[in-house]
Amino acid sequence: MTEKKIVVDYYFDYCCPWTYLSFKRLIQTTTRTVSVINWKPILLADIEQELGSIIDPKIPHPSEIKYETKDLQDWANYCGLKITPRNDDPKNVSKKALCGAFCAIEANKIADYSRLVFDAYFGGLKDISSNEVLTEIATKLELDPTDYESGINSTVNLKRLKNNATDLIERGGFGSPTMFVEDDMYFGNDRIPLVEFSIGRASGKILVLPGQHGT
Repeated sequence: MTEKKIVVDYYFDYCCPWTYLSFKRLIQTTTRTVSVINWKPILLADIEQELGSIIDPKIPHPSEIKYETKDLQDWANYCGLKITPRNDDPKNVSKKALCGAFCAIEANKIADYSRLVFDAYFGGLKDISSNEVLTEIATKLELDPTDYESGINSTVNLKRLKNNATDLIERGGFGSPTMFVEDDMYFGNDRIPLVEFSIGRASGKILVLPGQHGT
């Protein structure tokens, strides 16, 4: 009897630090549970355009901003990742990198590609809207240079990003990272344990996770 393999739909944007954290943890989770990631690049600017001020109409208090910075660093330490706080406007900075993600998906190199893009942006403080930075990443992964250059400037790939954003919204999502295990939606880096538990339920396995309490 063939074991049921669960697919996790993963909607992501490279400009989100919490997505960077979830990226590594989700790979670890799907490896442990022998499940598969269905990579779904989205541009958060497209989400904001469709949802408008629904996402976050309030202005964060300075204390909240200070805590969020600490919380992000605590999670980075926990995940073994280097994150340097950025003060630039992330809107659209990841557009070309996300278009290039489709090339990496087709070449079956999306996990390595995403790691290098995330590391460049949050670890190296590099400009991932730069053709030079992205070409360097593509070269390391031996992606076809002609296809990649065409891909990051492709209107077709921009449309694919838009379609993924629309798809996410129609499924009830509103940001990055968002994960679906079948029809169950989970938003945010801190929901990874729930994703793993959901994979267990969907596959018919009993997964006991640290911190989980049952009856």
